[in-house]
Amino acid sequence: MCIICVELEKSLITPFEAEKNLKEMQNSLDLEHFLEVEEKIEQIDRENHFISLLNNDNTEEMCTTCYCDPCDCLWGTDE
Repeated sequence: MCIICVELEKSLITPFEAEKNLKEMQNSLDLEHFLEVEEKIEQIDRENHFISLLNNDNTEEMCTTCYCDPCDCLWGTDE
């Protein structure tokens, strides 16, 4: 395993930092491992995004009359 993989597995670097490090090391890695690390970065980024969506407590429901968020019932629609 390369240092980027190790640090990603231990959550010592963010996907953004890993991508930056990967660009710096791209000439010293073979293509197969480069693509593997790239996929690992994308997977962790997707997982982090999903977790942030789950932790978001600012959920609001759409208006059942105009189906807008925020509600356009008082202001009228732009149709």
